Amino acid sequence: MKRMKFFGLCALAVFAVAGFAASSAFASAPEFGRCVAKTKGKYATSSCTTTKAGTEKFEWEPGPGPKNGIHSVIKEKTTATLETVKGTKITCSGEESPGEFKNAKEVGGVIAKFNGCKTSGLPCNSAGAKAEEIVTAPLGGVLGVEKVSTEGPVKNKLALELHSEAGNIAEFECSGVKIVVHGSVLHPVSANKMLIQATEKFAATKGEQKPSFFAGEPEDSHILESNTNGGPFEEAGQTITAIAKYEEKIEANSVL
Repeated sequence: MKRMKFFGLCALAVFAVAGFAASSAFASAPEFGRCVAKTKGKYATSSCTTTKAGTEKFEWEPGPGPKNGIHSVIKEKTTATLETVKGTKITCSGEESPGEFKNAKEVGGVIAKFNGCKTSGLPCNSAGAKAEEIVTAPLGGVLGVEKVSTEGPVKNKLALELHSEAGNIAEFECSGVKIVVHGSVLHPVSANKMLIQATEKFAATKGEQKPSFFAGEPEDSHILESNTNGGPFEEAGQTITAIAKYEEKIEANSVL
């Protein structure tokens, strides 16, 4: 059998590891929280980004409420793809991942399950998983600024970084070929709006992930890599669109 030069898998707001987001991502804005109606609150709008004397009707509450769960599922009629810079590709027809908002900066406990996973027609699966099923290690991540706007913080573009909370992102086999995936990955996040669900879109072209760094970091600070049978690691990019539903409304605020 022809030896596969593989990459590994990752997908959804999810497949990522060992890289930690820049420490700057923890210093002040942005943060997750809830903009709630409150008499004599600090903010004039329901996004908690604007103040105006005499019209304060909302207050910002950092972090999630008591219902902090997240459940993401791949968008219908789409596939998850992970492709190396040398062109090796793996696709999965399904994916779902539960998780939670841990605090005003982080998500955690995200375990992604991909199914219908194949490469060159060969099935891939994690140890102990079902046929063609790949299961990640628990993933965690931090919210940060992906691009700083010249129009001020309210126009900043935000992103969420994901990485393994311990060890590799995933380890699995494709017809006897052992694959290890590590690294970290970003996906854009909708800002300054209370949402009950959101689209999580990971994008890559020919193995190059975009975006691949937070503002102020070197390019490719957050990329995925994989190897086969203990060989050298190769850069890879993931493409997937998932719909994340929250147990209650939450906002990623670029100002606070």
